Amino acid sequence: MSTTKTQIIFGLHSSLAAIHNKKRNIKKIVCTEEVYRKNEELFDSLKNIEKKIQNRKQIDSLTGEKFHQGIIVYCEDLPKRTISDIEKQEDLIIFLDSLNDPQNVGSIIRTAYAFGVETIIYSKHNSFEINPLLIKSASGAFEQVKLIEVTNLNKTLNFFKKNDFWIVGLDNNSNVGIPTVPRDLKKVIILGSENKGIKKLLLENCDFRVKIEIKKNKFVDSLNVSNAAAITLFELRKK
Repeated sequence: MSTTKTQIIFGLHSSLAAIHNKKRNIKKIVCTEEVYRKNEELFDSLKNIEKKIQNRKQIDSLTGEKFHQGIIVYCEDLPKRTISDIEKQEDLIIFLDSLNDPQNVGSIIRTAYAFGVETIIYSKHNSFEINPLLIKSASGAFEQVKLIEVTNLNKTLNFFKKNDFWIVGLDNNSNVGIPTVPRDLKKVIILGSENKGIKKLLLENCDFRVKIEIKKNKFVDSLNVSNAAAITLFELRKK
């Protein structure tokens, strides 16, 4: 008997990206009449897949929220990825250390794709769950970026060091900015949790500790982690 879980995806861009992903096994599509008519050619080309038209209130009740944009896709999980799936040409990898907010993570996935990052690595323990809100927040990029779950970030970091990657950690206590990191190095970027930052042992393993220069006061002393990711990737991708 198959143990493959059914994954639920909602949101227009995320749903259409999943449908176009040849690695996805789509089981069922539920959408409004409007969404169906706008994508009729695509939906009609999907043979042997159940398609059901419902109104927005009916879809509200299926998702438990009102931001589904009129479509739900039921499909199998993507195949599990491992370190061996990383391509030789990849020169920028993201590590997520103990991030828990799925919408922040979804935004980071979207940003990563926009800046040409193909792989995000995260810990199996004390981390976010992949759920419909995360996938919707990624706005289609979830189908394009490899998410690799590992049991030990520190051991995984050592693997990358042995393969000529330099480790860059975002650290509010650093005295230097992102532009001090040489552009021609293969890099792992570590983004710490929303509240505590990067764990001590991971931080000690960083070759570069850098900060984003912002105006601070007793109420505002850091950026949202997804905003920090966008600024960091923009700086590191500058020619």
